[in-house]
Amino acid sequence: MTSRLFKLLFLLFPYSLCAQNAVPVIQQFSATANWSTQILTVSYAVADAENDPLDISLEFSNNGGKTYALSAQVPQTGDVGFPVQPGANRTISCDLSQLSSGGATFTVRLVADDRQAFDWQSLVDEVDSMRLRADLEFVEGIRHYTAGLAHLNAVHDSLKNCFAAQGLFAEEHTFSYAANYVGRNVLGSNRGTLYADSVVIVDAHYDSIDNAPGADDNGSGTVGVLEVARLLSRYPSEKTLRFIGFDLEEAGLVGSARYVSSGLPTNEKVAGVFNFEMIGYYSEEPNSQQVPAGFNILFSQAYSQLQANQFRGDCIINVGNTSFPGLANRFHQSATQYVPDLKVLDVIMQTGIPVPDLLRSDHAPFWGANLPALMITDGANYRNKCYHTPSDTLDEKLNFTFMSNVVKTTVAAAGQLAGIRHGDWATASFTGTVGTGAPVPDCQVSSVFSPGGGRQLALWFGACPLTEASLDLFDSRGQLLHHEAPQLLPQQATFVLDGPELSAGIYFVKINAREGSRTIKVALP
Repeated sequence: MTSRLFKLLFLLFPYSLCAQNAVPVIQQFSATANWSTQILTVSYAVADAENDPLDISLEFSNNGGKTYALSAQVPQTGDVGFPVQPGANRTISCDLSQLSSGGATFTVRLVADDRQAFDWQSLVDEVDSMRLRADLEFVEGIRHYTAGLAHLNAVHDSLKNCFAAQGLFAEEHTFSYAANYVGRNVLGSNRGTLYADSVVIVDAHYDSIDNAPGADDNGSGTVGVLEVARLLSRYPSEKTLRFIGFDLEEAGLVGSARYVSSGLPTNEKVAGVFNFEMIGYYSEEPNSQQVPAGFNILFSQAYSQLQANQFRGDCIINVGNTSFPGLANRFHQSATQYVPDLKVLDVIMQTGIPVPDLLRSDHAPFWGANLPALMITDGANYRNKCYHTPSDTLDEKLNFTFMSNVVKTTVAAAGQLAGIRHGDWATASFTGTVGTGAPVPDCQVSSVFSPGGGRQLALWFGACPLTEASLDLFDSRGQLLHHEAPQLLPQQATFVLDGPELSAGIYFVKINAREGSRTIKVALP
């Protein structure tokens, strides 16, 4: 059952990585288990524009891809290891004798890496300010556990759906709170291939206060996390990458505090946390950036920079502490190298001398546990006068070029810290029963507008034998737009979804069948 996302988009719309060596692309990935012989046969094709020799690895999981701890138990032969030449009809034979066949569902992850240098500038340049704005148009609105529960839940669901649609392991970290409310942190993880227990986190809180639509606080941070996840999740990484939407920050950092105390796996080491706390407000007006009392004494260098710039609010504030200087330096250097238009103001708190105004967001519980973290912020109420008011809207108040530059810098900083590999990855699953048949094949699926002239989504299915398959259509924010009840899909024919008329953009189609399920990403012109 192939679940690798973006494959269709990769094939239909070649990626803009031509400035340097292009990444390999995995296609037609499937895993077929025969428990009577205890052999798993993995089949795949892999393309590489430069025909580079590839490093191929295969990993095994029994918890849906949350971890791949079973890999050492499965001997493998065939087109695996280094070097493997790109091409079709590649196979790997795996000895399953050490795995239980007692009804378990296993996930296999295939990684193809051509060992070439990563073109970070090209990836950074793909951050889309219009997509940030479109996402924020959905997120904006009161997101509070009593005053705006419906929209809080809708944004929660959108985050989870988006993480899952990108192939991340999507889950919730839940905890009890007042008035019988169950807080829900939303997590999307891509397990590292070499140092899986070392994790890089990009996070933001997705709730707001009870009387504000929270466009900047913290809708801007929420959509920033989504954009970083969209770009970095396409690639395998040496360390684990995790994207988190924290609940109940406005109640006193409750979600992040509970996560640090009870949600972090005990075996994991946090390599760095990039916490978005309001990243959208920008002003070139003199005196638009204020500072708290005593700032000039505690942070004299930063104060001098602001003073020389007439206290303009035209920078992103990089809040770190002296226990972890490398993390703040990494963010600043990423801006200098890849996003020179972004001004970065470093504010580094002295360990042991707490500054309350620098402890007001979800990085603080990580600091409290002696874990490396940054707060990346536009300054909150010291710049944005709409902070915690009904006027915190996106209209003309937020600057999406500035916001995209912050996201670009984080893509580079977090991606390099995680060790993004110049490769591709795909997953498939098989069940522990004798005689398991082929999983959902890598169907030849393409997308167009309805051939009848309408604006409905139409799918063309090649040789794709599925029984009683249902279809769910999601937009790029993870909102369910349409559901098709189980039915037999046509072969070698066009199938028009009986759904809403659509505009040009990115959509996800989830196919659920008896043979398994997969999600594909489609782009409508």
